[in-house]
Order: sequence, then C-alpha cells, then structure tokens
Amino acid sequence: MQKVFSREFFTELARECSFNADELRLLGEFRNHEILVDGDTYDMLVRVQDQFERLEAMGDDEYRGFYIEVPRPTLDEWGDCDELIEAGECDSREDYIREWEFWNPMETRWFYVGSSRYKDCRVLHFTDRRRTYFVITNRSSYMNRECGGFIDKWYAEAVERICSYLSKLLEVIVSYPDDFNQYVAENLPYQQRDGRIARKELNRVVPEMKIKVEDEATAVMALEDSAQKRFRPPFETMSIRLYCKYFRIAHKAYEHYFEKWGRISRPRSAASDTAYYTNVKFTDVESLYDIDSQEDFKKFARDHYGELGLSRLNIVASDYERPGWRILVSNSYSAHVDLAIEVATALYKSGAPLEILDAEKLLKILREEDNVRLTPYVFHDYMNHHEEGTVYCLPWEYECGDDKEAPLTLAQYHDIVSLAEWQEIGKVKVIG
Repeated sequence: MQKVFSREFFTELARECSFNADELRLLGEFRNHEILVDGDTYDMLVRVQDQFERLEAMGDDEYRGFYIEVPRPTLDEWGDCDELIEAGECDSREDYIREWEFWNPMETRWFYVGSSRYKDCRVLHFTDRRRTYFVITNRSSYMNRECGGFIDKWYAEAVERICSYLSKLLEVIVSYPDDFNQYVAENLPYQQRDGRIARKELNRVVPEMKIKVEDEATAVMALEDSAQKRFRPPFETMSIRLYCKYFRIAHKAYEHYFEKWGRISRPRSAASDTAYYTNVKFTDVESLYDIDSQEDFKKFARDHYGELGLSRLNIVASDYERPGWRILVSNSYSAHVDLAIEVATALYKSGAPLEILDAEKLLKILREEDNVRLTPYVFHDYMNHHEEGTVYCLPWEYECGDDKEAPLTLAQYHDIVSLAEWQEIGKVKVIG
C-alpha cells in the first residue's frame, strides 16, 4: 500500500498554501509571541479548532496536537536576489545562496501545533519543543491588553495561510491517522524527542560531559553521610553571626567554582562574616538585628531567606522536623549539580552539621549510576521534576562534525541516538 505521508506531501501542501518555515520564524518575532484574532480571522480559528475536535482529546481544556513538517523557503521565496545585490546587501548570487543556507540549514523543520480552548478562550500554540514560536488566540494572556486585531495586514494573511494549511492537513490526518503516526515516528528528529541514556554510556561517548569535582573522595563522604542520615551533632541555637560564617564558606566555594570558568569575582575584603554577608547581599545585618540573638535570626530568616540562595542553590539553617539546627544545602537546577556538590563539600570540610538534600540523587550522578534525560527543553530544569539526574538537549545532526566548534562529532551523535531509550511519540486518534 502506498504511503500517504512523506516529505514530498508536506512540502507540496505547504507550497500550495504559500507557507514555509521562515514564515513561522518571523511570526515568532511578534511581540509577546501572541497574535490576537478577531472578526474573520477569529472565525478561521474556530473552524480549524472544530476540525481538531475530530481527534481525541489529549489533555485538559480540549487539548489536541500533532507534529507538522514544514519546508524551508525556496531561494525565490526567501527574497529577491537581484534587488538585494542592487541595494548592496549581498555581493553576488553565490553570497545570497550562502546566506540562505545559513538561515535555512535544514530542508524541513518540524513543529508541534497544539489546540486548546477554555470557555470562550481559544488558542493555537506553535512550538519546536525547545521554545514557543507564537500563539494565535482571541484572548490575551497579558494584563490590560485589549484584542485589537493585527498590527499589520501581513499577520492576518499569514494566519489565513496557516489555517488553510492546517485545515487541509487535518482532512488527510483524519482519513489516514495510522499512516500519519507512523511517518512522525520514523522521521521526527531526535533533537525533538524525549528519551534517556545511562550516564556511564553518555560519559563514555562524550567524556567532557562527566560531572567532576575537585575533591571527589570527600564529596562522596559528605553525600553518603547525608544519604544515610549520619549527621553531625546540630547546634543548640542559631544566630546571624553563626549563620553568616557558613554562608561565607559556601559563597567562597561558589565563587571559586565560577572562577574556574573564567568569571572574575568582585574583591571582598570584609573582616567579619556578617560584614561579608552585607557585602554580598547589600543588607546591613549588624545595624538591623542583634546578630547573636536566635529570635533575631528567625526574624532575619523571615525577612531575607529569599535572598540566601546562590542562584537557586540554597544555603539555609534549619531546625525543621529535628531538634537542633543544621546547615542545609538545597539545589534546584539540575545544571548546577557539580556546583552544589562543591559547595556542600566545602561546608562538610568546615565541620558544619550538614544536611544535603537529594544526596542520594547527587551521589548516583557522581558515581555514574543514574540516567540522563534527553529532552528538547532544558532551560531552568528542576532536579525533582524527573527521575533522571540531569538533562541534555541533543544538538541538531547538521550541527555535528569534526570542526572543533561542533558540539559533537557525527559518530558521537549517532552513538547517543543508538544507545538511548526513546519514549513513544504521542499518537493522534480519530474519534469514532
């Protein structure tokens, strides 16, 4: 049986609707990534969403979605070469082609289109799963903004072309859902998929990705003690003076970590620990509080604990759930695990009654006993949002090569793809 869906099918459909990947990129440059519709364009949105509803819902608010493969613009669609040469914006046709290839390195780009509605609010959401390109909606998600149609006629015409494209595509998807699902499963780029790979395997393929710390032996001891609840005796009382002692140790380890990467730290010559804290946080604790009073420490904690973090790496004193006071290290972002371990190790060496939250997870990362989550979206990834220890966004295949600036070699890229466990891609299902 001949397959309905192919790259040629998607390319021809896009050409028929005068629609290409560069247009989606330009729409993504709209302010707030939000395109408001009313009147005729709102009616187009409603009609397309009615077609989406021939598919089974995938979530709340009548959510449905699927991937689309969109061709890059042709040389003629991308611009007028002769006009650009005449205007001095490019030197020759060869220069024009190089520029076109630079901005459009892949023959096609994949996007995910999601449709949702809640009461009278309707949304079409376009993303490549790394970032949102734009949404088409009749209700702004921003305060004090009225729906006033389009700033430019071009946006209205672009929405019309997109709705025409989606309408025609949905007719074919509804008729051949299995063929569509199979095509997506076989052709969606791995950069846009979710999966996982054993950390030990990833580190073997790309040794530079191994999480390294300066004193691994002591780091392991610190993590093991916290994982097994072997805590040093806590402090009976806590004060600002005592807390600032350990904040200073943690912050110096924090700055030392970034100095290794070339970041120059601001000189800090404070004589006392409280003065050091004031220098870092711009809060004159000595004039605001009794720095030896536990009651004032609690007041200070209520006032300023939101400022105690080292970029989502929190160093706090706590008597929660247990008698006595401990110094807690709590890491938020998975990108900072090596930094968290370095700071925790410095505090451990200082003799602090230390508790490292998520110590078991950090220990597995250091020992290469866990998995790395492969996902397109890694920005502000929180450690506790998934079973895997950290995340990695696989680069596009065209970005890989033997050039020293390339993120991976092609061999490394293909090794990761073959060694990873990939999640099944969500399938569209037709109602009835």
